[in-house]
Amino acid sequence: MPQARRTPTTKDVSLLQQLYKGGQLSLAPAFQRQAVWPRPAKAYLIDTILADRPIPLLFFARTINPQTGRPGYSVVDGQQRLRAIFDFLDGRIALPKTKDTNPAWRGLRFKDLAAREREQLQNYDLMVVELSGYGEEDIRDVFVRMNRYVVKLAPQELRHAREKGAFKEFVADMAEWDVWEKHRIFTPSQEKRMRNVEFMAELAILLSEGPQDKKESIDLYYQQYSDAFPEAGDIVHRLEEYMQFVTAALPDLASTRWKKPVDLYGLIGALDALTEDEIDIHKDLDAASVGDALRQFEQTMKLKRPDREASRYLVAASRQTDNIHPRETRISILAELISR
Repeated sequence: MPQARRTPTTKDVSLLQQLYKGGQLSLAPAFQRQAVWPRPAKAYLIDTILADRPIPLLFFARTINPQTGRPGYSVVDGQQRLRAIFDFLDGRIALPKTKDTNPAWRGLRFKDLAAREREQLQNYDLMVVELSGYGEEDIRDVFVRMNRYVVKLAPQELRHAREKGAFKEFVADMAEWDVWEKHRIFTPSQEKRMRNVEFMAELAILLSEGPQDKKESIDLYYQQYSDAFPEAGDIVHRLEEYMQFVTAALPDLASTRWKKPVDLYGLIGALDALTEDEIDIHKDLDAASVGDALRQFEQTMKLKRPDREASRYLVAASRQTDNIHPRETRISILAELISR
């Protein structure tokens, strides 16, 4: 068997299409999965190429046809990307009218692009690693290793990569507060996926405008407050006050359910709602009594048949937890509990 080699090279889109139509490039060897990319994903890739941005490496298994002497290629990694490109070149998909697509190209098919843009796409160089001298089992092993632990970027990781400015820096700074680590609010894996930063954005929006739908609001804040975030100082002050009260009421916060972001969000929202009702949480509320009430409520929720309020809270803390209605429900129940 020839020695296994990995050879980096480049091939432009027009050459790859030529190889594919000539039968020298196989997109779906036996180990490959079916085409699964939705149209928006395909269109976003085309937009990336037209914007002359790089895309990930492709990996091909290279063989030589003993009859013709011509090289042949099987796609080990990159099938979805190549199908998207070929579908667009053949007019099977159009660029959608979404925010992920350049306004100049929205709704267009390949034939509708300007000549310069068609040339840009056809001459785009893709980075390819050719695998030579690998047996079939080796190639299957390469494919499994490349795809076994692929982790999709979380929404906050995408925001971190895409956005910049004042709001981004503000929530990143809040995520570094000692109180979160001291009370084990986030696990190390959550911090790696930037869940802590996303939660700071949720709290900032909560203290700015009240409970909102996370899916709709966070991106808007990153974009709207890229130059400056005027409410930063006030939000820091209030959040510090609320966390001081929470940790005074629950010195054992880390061992309760109230450390979970979904529940802590409700607590912060409840304290803010009471403050808006002109209740001084430090003078008008007894932290120890509030802590006892929260622990008792937690125990009630663990009962086989919890009471009505506990049942309502459990539903609001387990279904669509980042939507407005469940958030408002949790906040109102906790505000009533705390104020008794």
